[in-house]
Amino acid sequence: MKKLNLQTLCNGLRLNFYSIPVLIPGIVMLFSSLGSISAQHNYAKALHISTRFLGAQRSGNTQSWILPENTAGAFTSDGEAVGCDLSGGWNDCGDYIKFHVTGSYAALLYLYGYDKWPEAYADNYSPAYSKGPSNGIPDVLDEVKIQTDFLIKCASADGIIYWQVANEKDHNNFFEPITQSKRKLYNNSTLRPVYTASEGHSNALGAGSAALALMSVLYQPYDAQYAATCRSAAIKYFDIASINPSTSNDATSSSYDWLKKYSDYYDEMGSAAALLYRATGETKYLDKAEQYAEKASAYRDFMYGNIDYILFYELYKITGSAKYLNKIKTRVDYNHTKMTPCGYIHLTNWGSLRDAGNAALLAALYHKETGDAKAYSFAKRNIDFILGTHDFISADAPANFSFLIGYNELGGGYPKYPHHAAAFGKSTNDWTLFTNEGKKPGSVPYAYELTGALAGGPEEPCAKFTDNITNYVSSEYCIYYNAAFNSAVAYLHKVEEHTSTNVEKVENVQNINVFPIPAQNGQFSITLDGSATLALAGIDGKEIWSGHVYRHQVVNIEKSGKGVYVLFDKNSGWSRKIVLQ
Repeated sequence: MKKLNLQTLCNGLRLNFYSIPVLIPGIVMLFSSLGSISAQHNYAKALHISTRFLGAQRSGNTQSWILPENTAGAFTSDGEAVGCDLSGGWNDCGDYIKFHVTGSYAALLYLYGYDKWPEAYADNYSPAYSKGPSNGIPDVLDEVKIQTDFLIKCASADGIIYWQVANEKDHNNFFEPITQSKRKLYNNSTLRPVYTASEGHSNALGAGSAALALMSVLYQPYDAQYAATCRSAAIKYFDIASINPSTSNDATSSSYDWLKKYSDYYDEMGSAAALLYRATGETKYLDKAEQYAEKASAYRDFMYGNIDYILFYELYKITGSAKYLNKIKTRVDYNHTKMTPCGYIHLTNWGSLRDAGNAALLAALYHKETGDAKAYSFAKRNIDFILGTHDFISADAPANFSFLIGYNELGGGYPKYPHHAAAFGKSTNDWTLFTNEGKKPGSVPYAYELTGALAGGPEEPCAKFTDNITNYVSSEYCIYYNAAFNSAVAYLHKVEEHTSTNVEKVENVQNINVFPIPAQNGQFSITLDGSATLALAGIDGKEIWSGHVYRHQVVNIEKSGKGVYVLFDKNSGWSRKIVLQ
């Protein structure tokens, strides 16, 4: 694990030093919690804009708000290469490829929160350009219907599933959507390639089946005919995926090679079977779901390609068997060990906040079933971190900086320069303008603010976030980054703001005092009213001390050496930075 650049850290910490009148040699305490720990977040707003973000990802003639209203849309000829209409659906990230692997996953996870806590969701607008007036259908269903409409089109009557549209040629350019759709990239043609499956591809098709099956359940009160269409398409997907089942990558060279190396199809197919059981009532699907669950894993990161925990949760709700809930507990407990001192879980450097949102949703589901206060605290800390509850991360992410574009409740700002072609919105000189903007962020105005999009996040634990159009790690924005985050935010909205649900909330520890002892170099003392489980970690997130403190504790870190540390309470948001000089 890489270490934090101490020069960068010190540059950020100077902002805090100015508020301290006296610096004591040896150990310097920064008496400010990480971010505005006690600040109130507006989860309803975060839920609203992260749902509306999907409108920016629409392809085809679907009235995306990121295109001028007087245009007919982009990529309206999708599918003509195979003689059918495959327009519509969602673009994957800041490019214009349409994947079943990520698109179906995103649809499923956006729907999942609505399925489990529907009272948290609002109807603020209509499908056209994702704006008012309301239409009597929750906004999340309006947005996801764009993708399920596309998935239905992809289920051919002749036993073929069209499971991907376009490839890296629509990934390696940076024009706005209409200009890009008119470019002759494919053998001097504008027609984009379509990838087909008559068997296998069970991870991609299984995810599609799961999303369609859940939509069929949720849309029933609003349009029974559309619900039935979703159900029929879900069965087609499942049946084709069941013929010689196999795991596939996407069709863009080696972009997602890890799917074949580290993933499988048991989780997607099992989740599809469980949701088809709910949609149809046919026990054959429950039998298949339980069979797939025997092969699914409770030891993998929860993300697209690995949705084992959706399968386990569905089977727990259907059967009531504790063995499925215990599998979820295994992962929730593991995730607790991966929390960083600054308040979020960091599993990977690429898409770190995607993982934080996914882990938060899993903890929310576990809390919903058990009332486990530690799980709720974990979910809240991760979501609050994303929304700005943190101290200095990097020059581009100061204290209280929100990683959700358009959300600035704590006043620390949010990303301005996403790696996103449609938001940049240029019809000429794409690479020249792209390069100029990268060299001097803000010098080339964006056509649209990508409101509601979730950033990839810090590239190292608590460090290295870069808000720059050229950075496709920190500053990538994708439908599947937002998906689980959106459902987790909805749960916090339900608990904190929307209903009177009986939740055992975690009480912040008050009156914790930490001070240096000049006579003993490398030691500091903790006093508090009552007791707390505290830990001390380096800036890389590795714990060097932990203990249950009752009223008073002396901690010696002399052997750990000079550096920056964080003392934090494992069961609340309280934390303090410590610099040992």
